[in-house]
Amino acid sequence: MSGPLKAVLRPLGLVPVAWRHLRTHHRPGAGISALYRVQTEPRRGTGGSAALPVELQVGATTAALTPEQSLRTVRGSVDGTAVRLWVHPRDPVLPGLAWATNPGAVARDLFDAAPNAAASLTLTAYRPLRRAVIRSTFEDATAFLKVLQPGQAPGLRRRLETAAAAGLPVPALLDLPAGTVPEPDSILALGALPGRSLHQHLNGSPADLDPQLLLDLLAGLPTDALTFPRRPAWAERIVDYAAGAAVALPQREQRITRSAREIDAAVNGTDPGPLVPAHGDFHGGNILVDVGPAGSRISGILDVDALGPGRLVDDLACFAGHLFVFAAVNPLNPALRSSAERFARAFAAETDPAALYSRAAAVALTLVAGAAGRGPEAAERTLAAAEDLLHRSRERY
Repeated sequence: MSGPLKAVLRPLGLVPVAWRHLRTHHRPGAGISALYRVQTEPRRGTGGSAALPVELQVGATTAALTPEQSLRTVRGSVDGTAVRLWVHPRDPVLPGLAWATNPGAVARDLFDAAPNAAASLTLTAYRPLRRAVIRSTFEDATAFLKVLQPGQAPGLRRRLETAAAAGLPVPALLDLPAGTVPEPDSILALGALPGRSLHQHLNGSPADLDPQLLLDLLAGLPTDALTFPRRPAWAERIVDYAAGAAVALPQREQRITRSAREIDAAVNGTDPGPLVPAHGDFHGGNILVDVGPAGSRISGILDVDALGPGRLVDDLACFAGHLFVFAAVNPLNPALRSSAERFARAFAAETDPAALYSRAAAVALTLVAGAAGRGPEAAERTLAAAEDLLHRSRERY
């Protein structure tokens, strides 16, 4: 990456001194993107106080960009592979990210603060070229900014409004003053919700939540969701996701390829059930739990971007697959494994167990590439979880 990083920093009058890879995102059929943390210093001859040493985050992608998007990047090459690079937050496909990471602009436009005020901003999620979430706080107020590709905000707004009208605990939509926010069709401001993620909750209170609460939550998804476009379930593209897993964990390519082939066969050999309103990305990271005098309750459901027609078994398999992987990469907390077993048993009683476990295996396998960013051991454990779930799909119930 030496040459490409030098190229993207040259217009800023900087040169890279040291850098480290942060993480890689592989989108089957759409390219690979990576993020780097780069320490820089002024290029010789620039001088002046404006060119002080600084640490930056740089993105790089092999994805195909439009000519307009390409103009926001710098061209580079890595071992003969063409890449496009940018300095965060100038993501070429997320033009609203620059505004959403500007403390002064957010304080002024979202919180109606006085001039020269600054909000406290934390980038809580970022998938290059796809989306980002920024936690913003000013005085006693907190909101979340969701930055999407241009044109995607209206669709998510409709999903949030539909879910809220059905009584689901989704984040409230906050107003952004018209004319003040660039790319208004790509940014939504959302209110904060109480509680912490279900995964965090189970990490401390593994036997504290009744699986029936999740089943009831899914049963309460609005029928109007059936009018939205359907997104493929994770299991439907398992062979493509396996290719990304093999790139991230090349020493286990044969195991990954074999598992993907067997999972795909198992998935296609079961009946997923009818189309129903589905969340589309239903896992413990997208569910908030709050603990009160009456016990634990679900206080929020996040990321309804994929709300639409789907299968109940795929939502349940998404939850189970993520939880089994979460347990696998946290082996020092065996209670997480017990939680995963408990939820899976409850879900298997409501669906075809073979369909549930084969699809959960597919979900787990899609997580291998991301786990590799935490090191090969995490990726190995994630792969083993997928294999275990595949084995379960073959058991008799």
